[in-house]
Amino acid sequence: ADKHARELDIKEAHQRQARELAGAKDLCAKTASEVNERVVRLEQLFGDSADKHTRELLAIKEAHGRHARELAGTKDLHAKTAVEAKKAMSAHCTVAQRLDMLEQRLRHAFDG
Repeated sequence: ADKHARELDIKEAHQRQARELAGAKDLCAKTASEVNERVVRLEQLFGDSADKHTRELLAIKEAHGRHARELAGTKDLHAKTAVEAKKAMSAHCTVAQRLDMLEQRLRHAFDG
């Protein structure tokens, strides 16, 4: 009878442990499913974010290229304008040179 009671206790303990194990398995499966859903959502968010940042980066690079071309054109125009201004300034006489020319003309008019 003790042997039989012991076997029943062992069976009951085994069944209890089997139920606990099944519950733990269900909990693990549910948790794994929730974790998987969260990972999928995070991957989607990061993917969407990465796509958005890629588009923004390409737009910035394109704008930078346009500005670089405009700046190069502005630099070329500035260089041409500076050369033209230098030429124009060299064609003009200084105030001292103009006074010398006036004095020479006046001397020539009174001397001659």
